[in-house]
Amino acid sequence: MNKKIFIFIVIALIVIVGVGIIFLNKNNKNIQINTKDLASKIIEAGVFEDELVEVNSEMIMSDYNFTADEVEEFVSYQGSGATSEEIVILKLKEKSNLNNIKNKIEDRLEERKEAFESYLPEEVGKIDNKVFRAEGNYVILCISNDTNKVNTLINDYVK
Repeated sequence: MNKKIFIFIVIALIVIVGVGIIFLNKNNKNIQINTKDLASKIIEAGVFEDELVEVNSEMIMSDYNFTADEVEEFVSYQGSGATSEEIVILKLKEKSNLNNIKNKIEDRLEERKEAFESYLPEEVGKIDNKVFRAEGNYVILCISNDTNKVNTLINDYVK
């Protein structure tokens, strides 16, 4: 009887370890995102009321205080200023930069909220309901009218 219990426990442990390995490999898959392609898909989804234009690299690096040591590539589109709408998609040089980048983005969002509170307070809600995600070595920020649609697009893209 004890031998049967021992065999059952060994088999259960093997199954648990196997499931754990599969789960960890699934969550650590090497995600590759074409930043421009994903940004285009989001823009084409009709989730913005403003017409977004691409922002040059010097402006985005300055606005967010990113450094060349942190960010390998990025794309950013912003609205006219009449809305808070924006897309920023970054590829980090090292995943260890993630917390620092997230903090810089949060700081920038707080500045934008303060600015919009005084002249377009309805835009603050968009900032509060932003899509702000990390996927592998990528960080995605999208401020739009339809966060559910943006999240679905991103989920489909990174499958």
